Amino acid sequence: MVYFFYNVLILKIWFILKLSSLFSKTIRLEISKRNDFLKNLYEKVPKDKTVIWFHSASVGELDQAKALTETIRRHRKNVFIIQSVFSSSVKETAFLDPLADAYFYLPFDLPFAYNKIFSLFRPKYLFIMAWDTWPNLLKKANHFGTKTYLCCASLSSESSRKNPLVRLLTKSSFRYLSGIYPSHELMAKEFEGLVSFGTDFRILGDTRFESVLNKLEKGSPNPLFTEFVKRESDTLKKIKPVILGSTYPICESYFLSYLTNSKDREYYWIFPHKWEPIRMSEFQTKLIAYGTVGVFSEMKANAPLPKFLLFDVLGILAFAYQYGSFAYVGGAFHHRIHNTIEPAALGLALVTGPKIQNAPEALVMQELGGLFKTTNEREFVSRFTELVQNQDEREKMGNSNRNFVVENRGASEKIYNRVFPYDKI
Repeated sequence: MVYFFYNVLILKIWFILKLSSLFSKTIRLEISKRNDFLKNLYEKVPKDKTVIWFHSASVGELDQAKALTETIRRHRKNVFIIQSVFSSSVKETAFLDPLADAYFYLPFDLPFAYNKIFSLFRPKYLFIMAWDTWPNLLKKANHFGTKTYLCCASLSSESSRKNPLVRLLTKSSFRYLSGIYPSHELMAKEFEGLVSFGTDFRILGDTRFESVLNKLEKGSPNPLFTEFVKRESDTLKKIKPVILGSTYPICESYFLSYLTNSKDREYYWIFPHKWEPIRMSEFQTKLIAYGTVGVFSEMKANAPLPKFLLFDVLGILAFAYQYGSFAYVGGAFHHRIHNTIEPAALGLALVTGPKIQNAPEALVMQELGGLFKTTNEREFVSRFTELVQNQDEREKMGNSNRNFVVENRGASEKIYNRVFPYDKI
C-alpha cells in the first residue's frame, strides 16, 4: 500500500515537471540530457558478459563506487559495468573514467522507468553506494532477480527517513535489499528497525577512504606546488599553516571575525571554493589589516612567505593538508560539507559548519572527537581560537581522525569477499 501512495506522488511530481519543462529551459534540458544518456546506454548492451550495475547519488558516492569497481575488476575480468548517478552536479567529464563501461544519469524514479535497462542488460548485481535507495529501483531489481546491496551504508539521525511515513516506505523498500553494509558501527545503529529478516547486515567500512589514501600516496600535486614546497622547505620546517579549504563568502566573513578578535602569529593557506576575482580582491583588501597577503600564482621565487596565502590554482588542496596544523573544511555553512577524509588521513583536527548530515565520515569524526561542528559565527570563532591555542587538543583530534581513516582501509575487499565468496561470474 505504501508503494501505491508513493507512486501516486511520484507521478504527480513527474507531471508537474513535464508541464514546467514547457516554460523552463533548465528543466527541459535536464530531462533531455537524461533521455540522451539512456539512448546511448541502450546501444552498449554486451554479449556474454556478466553485467554489474553501480549507482551513486553524487561525486562523493561515485568515488566510493570507483574503489569497489577497481577491486571487482581486479578479481573478475569478464564483467561489464554500468554506472549511474543521480545528481547533475556530477559533470560529464567524470564519465571519461574507463573503470565503467557505460555511464548515465538515473531516470526519475517512476514505476516503469527501469524496465528497458533491466530487460536489456539483465544485471546480476546492483550496488548502491551510501544512501540513494530509490524505492522503484529496488523493487524492479528484485523483480528481475538482481541481487542488490547498499554499500558504505549511511543514515543520519536527522534524516527525513526517520519521519514515520517515510520510514515506512524506507522499510518496505529495504526488504528488497540482499545486503546492507554500514560504513561504521556508529552508522549501523541508525538502521535499527529498518533491516528485514534475511538481509545480510555487516559493518564493512567505507570504500571512499581507499580512493583518498591511494590518491595521497600515489598521486602528485600540481607541479607548481611541488616547486613551491621545495623552495619553501626551510620555512615549512619551522611553521605549520592553518589551512582553510573550500571557503565560501560566509566562511571568509567568519574568519575575518576571528582575526578581529585575535592577535595570533599563525600562517594561513586559504583555498576558495571558486576563485572569483572581485570577491578575492575584496577579501585580500580586508586581510591586509591583519598581515601580509599573497596569491599563489603571483609568488616570486625570493619573496618571503606571507601570513595569508590565497591559492588560485587547482590540484593542490589534498596535498597541502600534510603541511598544516589543523584545517577548516568549507561547504557546511552553504550546502554540504566538502571532503573531510583528505585532511583526516593526514592527521589534522577539523572545524566545519553545521551541514554534515549527508557526510557519514564527518558525522563519525564528530562523534569520535576529531571534528568540531559549528553552527554560527560565535561558535566558529570560539572553536578556531581553541585549536590555534591548544596544540595538545589539535594533536589528539588529529590522531583520532588519522586512526579512523586507516582503520577503514580495505573496505572494498571486505565487500567483495562478502558478496562473491563462492559465486562465479
